[in-house]
Amino acid sequence: MTWPHGDPNAVIKRVLQDPAYRDARATTAEKPHESLLGVIWDWIVDHLRPLFHPIAKALGATQGASTLIGYVLIGLALVALAFAVYRLVLAFARPVSRRGDRRAETTLLDADRTPPEWRALARAAAARGDYAGAIAALFGAALAELDARALVAFDAARTPGEYRRLVRRARAQASVPFDELAERFVRALYAPERPQPSDYEAAERALAALEPALAS
Repeated sequence: MTWPHGDPNAVIKRVLQDPAYRDARATTAEKPHESLLGVIWDWIVDHLRPLFHPIAKALGATQGASTLIGYVLIGLALVALAFAVYRLVLAFARPVSRRGDRRAETTLLDADRTPPEWRALARAAAARGDYAGAIAALFGAALAELDARALVAFDAARTPGEYRRLVRRARAQASVPFDELAERFVRALYAPERPQPSDYEAAERALAALEPALAS
């Protein structure tokens, strides 16, 4: 059989030897994979654009201006979302006041308890494991003792630091145990770690050392 253009095998070899075929680069029609950020952005645009399209339409914007307004509004929405997430993270990161701490702070507003009543309250709080409340009650006993001896009048508005300065001025020899007790009180209420039995025992020792120092 005679082929009009010669042997097909020879024709194919000549075609394949052509530089256009020999140096051709491999290509693919497959669409490149989108990045995760691109996928998220496309999702946000697709879901938020319909929400803002009526606004652009009401403003009588052209197609191009409508698209621009849409992107601006989407950007503002993303900023608001980022701010909301930031506030949420801060809310979870902020130390949460413990129930015992709130109760301990509240008991300090009661100026009618005597030092023995405060110590009994401290023992009861320690017995149920509320060492923050127990240490606060010991600090309340110290404040009641200062008031009973007419050295420093009780004032619920005073901070522990103010009390420390007044005690130092009224009874310098009592400042060391009172400072220890005040520091234990502040740490028990506001430190992120919960107070332990050893912290309560240290506060008890500070109160025990304070009472004879106030009498001298």
